[in-house]
Amino acid sequence: MAISQLLAKFGRKKKPQSDESYYTAGQLSLIKDRFKRKMSGVVAAWILATMVIMSFFAPFFSPIDPTINGADIEYRRGSPQWIHFSDENGFSLRPFAYTYTKEKTGFDFKSLAAGGLDALDALTSSDALSSSSQNKYIINTEQRRYLQFFVQGWEYSLIDLSFAGFDLDWRSDRHLFGVENGEIHLMGTDEDGKDVYSRSIHAIWVTISIAVVALVVKLFFSLLVGGVSGYFGGKVDAVMMSFTEAVRVIPPIPIYLACAVALAQIDLTPIQRYFAIAVVIGALDFAALGRRLRTHILTERNQDYILAAQLCGSSTWRIIWRHLVPSFGSYIIVDTLINFPYVILAETSLSFLGLGLTEPINSLGVLLQKAQDPDIQQNMIWQFFPVVLFVFLVMAFVFVGDALRDAADPYAEKK
Repeated sequence: MAISQLLAKFGRKKKPQSDESYYTAGQLSLIKDRFKRKMSGVVAAWILATMVIMSFFAPFFSPIDPTINGADIEYRRGSPQWIHFSDENGFSLRPFAYTYTKEKTGFDFKSLAAGGLDALDALTSSDALSSSSQNKYIINTEQRRYLQFFVQGWEYSLIDLSFAGFDLDWRSDRHLFGVENGEIHLMGTDEDGKDVYSRSIHAIWVTISIAVVALVVKLFFSLLVGGVSGYFGGKVDAVMMSFTEAVRVIPPIPIYLACAVALAQIDLTPIQRYFAIAVVIGALDFAALGRRLRTHILTERNQDYILAAQLCGSSTWRIIWRHLVPSFGSYIIVDTLINFPYVILAETSLSFLGLGLTEPINSLGVLLQKAQDPDIQQNMIWQFFPVVLFVFLVMAFVFVGDALRDAADPYAEKK
């Protein structure tokens, strides 16, 4: 009895359906209220917001420059440097990391350079040339490097809004954390000495930005084809739907291969290649949303408010963009969010197959492509950290999209 009273007191109180605010609330307010009841969607939204914010301000959260300029040649193929609070020397309120030094080989390279065959035989018969022996480091537990916050490091552009002669480049050299001496590699380094953690959080924003550009292109073509086809109908509808069906049935992989070959013949900068891939992905993914919008407009164009707009002298484009498309707005928003993970998968798959972005650009697809190297799978397992981030990113988008889809359904509470 006491437990039930306690739950009733502190539990979530259900809003009474007879409340006047419930019936006078707008559509977005109702969607927001229903979305808050989906615990999985709320948790996924917080995870997604954290990842997006960290990736947008990636230079601030990165202790090391992710490019080749920040490569640590003394710590190539290095394992993750974990943060500790206590060890055999005692407990510390300040988090710290140990000092790592490269394990030196015991071979006499001077005699090898002089042509000593015995030294050559000893070198080739040992495992000094193997991949596993190249990432062996000595951990000095006696020399602590304490973690510091808001440290000064490499300079970066935090916000760059320079365009059309307008120069606004906010630069900074402050980073969230660092160590007293040297550098800290939370998730280790790759074969070039570049920090895996810094590359991963920079890669998230590159992948998300490609998805945003691709979805903008997709929305443009979907609204154009669906709006015009649904409003005019007749021969216009038949021609545009035939074109849409043709695009829909073409397998995407051959198109991607053809585009990759075409882009390879053109001298493009990394930024130009980045936008070209985003446009290709978005242009091939408009068919489904365009057909749904066309079906909705075919029904809505005969409503009284459309007739009233026509009698008031509204132009065709004004009726489509100011009346018909907004009436389908909630579904468009939900469909866009649900398709985010699929667009991310498309970019990642292209880069994974070598058809998209390539080194030295940091994207999840590029980092996942590196993870398929057998050497990395056997000797540098920490380079699977981008894979973990990719799974979390996609699953967060999926849960948020499902929660929004249920929240946008006005009959979800009755099912």
